Amino acid sequence: MDDVVLLIALIMVGLVAQVVFKRILNLEKEFERIIKKLVDTVYYVLIPLAFVKTYVERGLAIADFWVALSFLSFMTLSLASLKRFTRKRNGGYVEALVLTSIFPNSVFLGFPVSMALFNTIKIASMMGLVTLTLNVVVPDFIALKRFSIRKILTLPAIVGFIVGIIGHYFASEMASHVSSTLWWAPLLLSYFATFALGARLPLSLKVLKTNMYFILIAGIYRFIVAPLVSYATVLAVGMNWFDGLQLIVVSMMPPAVMNTLMAQKYGWKPELVAGATVTLTLTFLTFLPILNLLIP
Repeated sequence: MDDVVLLIALIMVGLVAQVVFKRILNLEKEFERIIKKLVDTVYYVLIPLAFVKTYVERGLAIADFWVALSFLSFMTLSLASLKRFTRKRNGGYVEALVLTSIFPNSVFLGFPVSMALFNTIKIASMMGLVTLTLNVVVPDFIALKRFSIRKILTLPAIVGFIVGIIGHYFASEMASHVSSTLWWAPLLLSYFATFALGARLPLSLKVLKTNMYFILIAGIYRFIVAPLVSYATVLAVGMNWFDGLQLIVVSMMPPAVMNTLMAQKYGWKPELVAGATVTLTLTFLTFLPILNLLIP
């Protein structure tokens, strides 16, 4: 419970810092520069190092395949069914709903929650790898009808994953040394990502006043459909329950902050995506202590 309280406290500290700098001190540009450097540190340094540490230590397991299968199944189901709710919508609304409903905050919130509840990022690391990659690839493909293999292979998470796998299988004599040297990476990633999440959540929810249908549908997919698909996968493939429980929990994370960046890139109602993200994130955090009590 202490770890969950710390997680929520760090997000609240990030939110308060954002309010103080932007609304009270009028230092919005300076604050954004600081947070951008923090986010870049997380994305380009801590994420790949955490992936190196995780995969040089354990390599690949059959559970990693089931994690990928679970998310791909959910994504396919969502892409097919979301069209039923958006037939009369246009102007980027459909694409915005697809982003918000499908892609979870597997890293900036999934890693800290996994550390707090399970003291490991074993399942969260693979879910983060899959979702970070597809969070870039799928919007590019929707907008441009193509994607870049080079872009995928240079994603920091992919680089860390590849280095870790190579180290585990081809330099096993160094694996334990690398793992022990990077013991701090997942923990620091958890703390920095949590604070950055709070500092990056949008402060305004005005756009949601006329778009509650949007947040309702996105919430159903994130908090109900996604964990149900994960639960079905766990039962179907016979995952051990500890790994399966991690998968179910990580799959129900609120929308990724990166969704807003992709929506801004292609003009898919970024204000609506941002508003839904903060609302669903705060909703999840409200129920996180209850979730903690339910997990043995």
